[in-house]
Amino acid sequence: MALRENVGAGGPQFEDPAVPCLQLLTLGASLGDGTFVTVGTYQDDTAWGLGLHRPAGDCSADWAGMAGIYRMRGLSELPTGEVDGVSTFLDEGVLAEVVLHIQGRPLLLMAGELYDSAQDRLMFSRCDESVLVFTDPSAARSVNWIPERRELTQG
Repeated sequence: MALRENVGAGGPQFEDPAVPCLQLLTLGASLGDGTFVTVGTYQDDTAWGLGLHRPAGDCSADWAGMAGIYRMRGLSELPTGEVDGVSTFLDEGVLAEVVLHIQGRPLLLMAGELYDSAQDRLMFSRCDESVLVFTDPSAARSVNWIPERRELTQG
């Protein structure tokens, strides 16, 4: 999902070196047994949380024609392999964050979204409708979150 909808005459902007995460509509993965999972979000009253879904098959063909602020691509920058551990974190009853340990590398998934401000700055919103993916979970601590990121309940 694009970080900014329109950047000059160039259309949507999907990457920015100053942004320490990926913003995704859905994260899909194929498992070793040939099945697939997707991580997306769900709305619970005013907050959004992360949700895991098991589609009947690979959904990539469904997304192949996306255009505009959406695109489909492989995410070679993400770790692959066996998941060694999972930590879940709740915020007011919704699954706000998940840390996956894949082959010893941590991967932070958060329900959130980036919004372009009038000053051309991106605002980081927590518990929102996209999936934010941090390959370096410590980078999430350097972001100014709205609302402020606080201590979460481990699930």
